[in-house]
Amino acid sequence: MRVSLTADTHVAPADELRFEERGAHTLVVSPANGGWVVTDDVSEVDILRSLSDATTVADVAGIEPARIAELFQRGVVTLDGAGVGTSSTRVEGLQLIAPKNVVNTYPTLGIFHVHNWCNLACTYCYTIEDGVPRKQLSLDLMLKAVDELVALPTPMTSLEFHGGEPTMAFKDIQKVVAYAKDVYAKAAKKVVFSIQTNGFYLSEKVCDFLAEHRFSVRVSLDGTPEMHDEFRVDHRGKGSYKGVVTGIKRLQDKGIAVHAVCVVHAGNTDRIVEMYDSMAALDVASIRFLPVFQSGNAGEEEWLTGDRYFESYFSVVRHVAERARRGEKVVPLANLLAGELGSLRSFRREYMCMRNPCGAGVNMITVDTNGDLYPCEEMVGKEEFVIGNLAETDIRTAIDTSPVVEKLRDRHVEEIDECSTCTWKQFCHGGCVHKSYTHFKRLDRESEHCAYYKRIYQELIWLDVDEPGTWDLLSPNGR
Repeated sequence: MRVSLTADTHVAPADELRFEERGAHTLVVSPANGGWVVTDDVSEVDILRSLSDATTVADVAGIEPARIAELFQRGVVTLDGAGVGTSSTRVEGLQLIAPKNVVNTYPTLGIFHVHNWCNLACTYCYTIEDGVPRKQLSLDLMLKAVDELVALPTPMTSLEFHGGEPTMAFKDIQKVVAYAKDVYAKAAKKVVFSIQTNGFYLSEKVCDFLAEHRFSVRVSLDGTPEMHDEFRVDHRGKGSYKGVVTGIKRLQDKGIAVHAVCVVHAGNTDRIVEMYDSMAALDVASIRFLPVFQSGNAGEEEWLTGDRYFESYFSVVRHVAERARRGEKVVPLANLLAGELGSLRSFRREYMCMRNPCGAGVNMITVDTNGDLYPCEEMVGKEEFVIGNLAETDIRTAIDTSPVVEKLRDRHVEEIDECSTCTWKQFCHGGCVHKSYTHFKRLDRESEHCAYYKRIYQELIWLDVDEPGTWDLLSPNGR
């Protein structure tokens, strides 16, 4: 971004700046637009503290014009009423310069809950409930969804298969994939495929198919054999670790990069580093730690406070960086790179779960086993989030007319009491709306892990200040 300055250019703070000192350094944050910078120049900090709308470049002789331009690009100051920020920045009178909005009008991710049964019985599963009759999403409805997704004004679609355990409906998945590839090719559009599986003793046939069609594969794996087997059990109560690892190796033998998804709960937070090392030893492509939330079979005793989750997660962040410094292979923390670090590195908010509006009903649509349509796959099972039924309406109409989607799109971090005054509101944007609703029974509430977000961003910044280059070590692929 080229910046042209004159002596008469007005320089003002982008917002009421927040300052935090540690040692010789000062972190300066502009809450309203997500701008931030770290400086060790005391005179620069004094000038930033005293800036007003009447200040000109000539008035700030203590800061070189090139540095003023850098502070503008970092979102800390505005120039002649124009400033950099995220697409959801709200500052009265500001001429906003924001990255191209990554929010789509219609979904590019279609998720099929192909059925509601599983070959495992994980104790904190949020998709399987005891005593619920078996249901399966019909092939006809999945093909109808494909037709409607390809007709949307979007250039590509990712089709994702969930369950239960989706591979137990393998024949239908084969037919959906074949059909989708045909109709998307005819429409000159791109379609890609992904699957969330438990990986339990996946057959060679399934692995061959996933490899042939270049599926992105996420496998649920909770670290070490002991910790995995405590919660991820089969219907006889026997641990599933051996079978899951067998499935992972079969996938890898076919050239498939396996991405591990690991649930963090009160029982394993103190062993998260051990969990990471165990999964990294399996040569997975990435690791995604997800804190358990109070839904499905998970209860208060397994839930983590935001502070406890931060302490656990930040320990593994440090550990990954230390591994890299020792020259050991680093398996990236996928959600850290896309989410927290992504928000710190750019004003673009690509991670759909941490932006305004979030991806629910905007980037994604989910079809449940009975044809019910949900804005987000985590909302499945909550009747208040149903926006229509695929047997009775079409996806575009459901999205265009749903008051639920309208409310989700209207949810804004500045209108959430706890968030509106927070330093880091333009980084997390209030967190996952579904988890907020699950915890507080309201859409206009902060994240259930609010305390985590209030700490993770600033500590990631200070970590890279104290140990320069840490962010690069956490990003082995240069992201």
